[in-house]
Amino acid sequence: MEFTNFVQKRQLYSAHRVVLSGVFWLILWHLFTSSNGATKEEERRALLQLKDSLNYPNGSALENEWVGNDFCAWDGITCGSNLHVRYIFLLNRRELGLGIWYPNATLLSHFENLESLDLSHNYIGSWIMPEAICSLRNLKELNLGYNFLEDSSIPSCLFNNGSSLESLDISRNKLKNSSSFFPGICRLQKLKTLSLYGNLIQGGIHPCLSKMTSLAVLDLSFNLFQGNFPSFIFSNLTSLHALFISDNKFDGTLSFATFANLSNLQHIDLSNNDFVVNTESPNWFPSFQLMFLNLRNCHLNKDQGRVVPSFISYQTGIVQVYLAHNALQGALPSWLLYNTTDGVLSLRGNSFRGGIPLSSGFATSRLQLLDISDNRLSGQLSSTIGYSFPELRYLNTSFNAFKGEIPSSYGNLTKLEALDLSNNFLQGKIPINLRQNHASLIHLILSGNNFHEGTMPSFSNMPNLVDLHLRNVGFGGSITRSLVNLPILQVLDISQNNLSGSIPDWFHTFPNLAIILLSRNQLHGNIPISLCQMQKLHVLDFSANSLSGVTPPCLSNITSWKKESEFELLSVMWIPTYIDYILKVPLTTKANSLLYEGTPLSLMTGLDLSMNQLTGEIPSQLGKLTALYSLNLSFNFLTGHIPKSFSTMEKIESLDLSHNNLVGSIPPEIFQLHFISTFNVSFNNLSGSIPFGYNIQPFDESSYRGNKGLCGMPLHTACTSPNNKPPQQDEEEERAGIAESDFFFFSCIAVSYVVGFWVVILPLLVSKSWRRKHYAVVDSCIYICCNKFSGFLARIKDCC
Repeated sequence: MEFTNFVQKRQLYSAHRVVLSGVFWLILWHLFTSSNGATKEEERRALLQLKDSLNYPNGSALENEWVGNDFCAWDGITCGSNLHVRYIFLLNRRELGLGIWYPNATLLSHFENLESLDLSHNYIGSWIMPEAICSLRNLKELNLGYNFLEDSSIPSCLFNNGSSLESLDISRNKLKNSSSFFPGICRLQKLKTLSLYGNLIQGGIHPCLSKMTSLAVLDLSFNLFQGNFPSFIFSNLTSLHALFISDNKFDGTLSFATFANLSNLQHIDLSNNDFVVNTESPNWFPSFQLMFLNLRNCHLNKDQGRVVPSFISYQTGIVQVYLAHNALQGALPSWLLYNTTDGVLSLRGNSFRGGIPLSSGFATSRLQLLDISDNRLSGQLSSTIGYSFPELRYLNTSFNAFKGEIPSSYGNLTKLEALDLSNNFLQGKIPINLRQNHASLIHLILSGNNFHEGTMPSFSNMPNLVDLHLRNVGFGGSITRSLVNLPILQVLDISQNNLSGSIPDWFHTFPNLAIILLSRNQLHGNIPISLCQMQKLHVLDFSANSLSGVTPPCLSNITSWKKESEFELLSVMWIPTYIDYILKVPLTTKANSLLYEGTPLSLMTGLDLSMNQLTGEIPSQLGKLTALYSLNLSFNFLTGHIPKSFSTMEKIESLDLSHNNLVGSIPPEIFQLHFISTFNVSFNNLSGSIPFGYNIQPFDESSYRGNKGLCGMPLHTACTSPNNKPPQQDEEEERAGIAESDFFFFSCIAVSYVVGFWVVILPLLVSKSWRRKHYAVVDSCIYICCNKFSGFLARIKDCC
């Protein structure tokens, strides 16, 4: 019985304990959720305030994305399982034109659980209350890159010993003094990634960096670091996975053995410094297996025979190798071509000799981009390249001394997107499978060879070809109509050949053609007015031909010459920055022939009709071309005046009208153009004084010589000299001299008297009615005068 009571009491106690335990946890959960609800509201309000600050004074970013109460679903916001904000990702949210942003860091202090903050690309100049950032105890990743932060903008408390930061990105800001922040950074013992890329940091690398043994990624590239490279620092960073120190001013000598024991190293970039990199010390063996190696422009092995680094032969998984611009000598090692897997090999700008050492067996390479341009390679192009490199997408052998024909196996490279064989001594014919039915080819550059096919070959079924360069290759005959089979062609350069006939009237059928270069051929006839329909045309060069007729006024209808627009290639293959390949187009402007590339090419607009046989006047409509940068009409037979409408060509930088038959004066309004830096009207029949003082950069004598009627600076002919006055001024002065003579004065009086006398007397002698009216008027005047005079005398008499 007692045992039964004990069991019942025990069960009752257990039931009460379960109930009490449930109530206890229910209360705790209620307290937690109540507290969490209040915190969520604070975080929501802080995010909205951050958005308002981001948009100050009148932006609209995130207005449509950040709506509703569930901020965890907002764009750029990620919450944890406890519904607290863990990630804020606001890259490039501040709108262009709002100016520098000065965010209040106290808004961030509400996010106590924040682990990752990205405010890069937002024009941040500094912080209000920057110390508030340091309250983010759980912050592991901080990205403030691509802003305007200076040394003083980085709060020192951010580098406290207790910081949990693992990744810090302050790249592309305005940091300068390495000693101001390096000691603080070195206290971040948990830091794994540090990027200071693209600042203005001067001085040396602080020795304390050697203690950051957790560091895996270090990017100090594109700064102003200088002095001897501190090798001892990096030999201790055994966790280092990637090291980027390119584009600084380090000098001295760096032995690659410094990195021998860094077994985790996979990416290294030492390019574009002033030090000498030696790799051939016999007492080291690499413990690392690299994937990426950039030793471009490093004076590589300058003291060791300028040989290719032998340690690369042990890198079995390397993907990208850049050894360009090092003056490397000797033969090209065959193992180097087969050691790079699925990637890039750039050997541009060295002094390699001999041929391309392809394997004689059936060995193949998975190399995709090969650049051996600008060397001293010679011999014939290998006929087995199509079999040795079946994955090749980019091949550049330009500026060497290769000779012979282009092997047809080059057309078998079915994945090839860019082929540059320019500036060699190649002969024969272009293989038919390189100019027909090649679906992958985007860029074909064969300029500067000696094909001499007689006539221009045909092209067909190349749907992706964007730019075609056949400059100075010896083609004759007319321009082949088969070019219409290149539907998306944007750049056509067939200049400096022996092409004859007229300019085709079908260029306007290319919807995207932006650059046409036909200079230095033997083309004749008129300029087709169908060109006026090409609304995307940026550069047109028909110079040094035998074109005749007038300059079409309808050229003023071309939209891209009236409204500034950017030229971009429709199809752009993937080419790494380090490969040095950019579309380059030779253009003549400002009296110089230059290679335009990148942004300058994309914005360039120009019309060159010089050295032809054009006649007639310059169309005034050309003044509507307000987005044209260069206009060259020199060495023609143009007549008439310089159009005053040229004063509206607000973008013009180069204007050459020399060696024509232009007359009249130089419109002074032209010198009010802000950007004009090259101006030439020499060897015409211009007259009058040279406008001066309008443009901040006056032009020298060569711009005006050969015009007998011009005077004034910078010519040595003064306008005050009687022998050098313009005809209009001589006529005006002659008329002024006659008007000031005594004879002219008295002659005018005599003529006026005679004319006035006979105008009055002659009608009285001829007409009786005129005489009666005349005498009646005279009699009435006498009568009125007598009455008035009699009255006047009577009043005087009364007064007396």
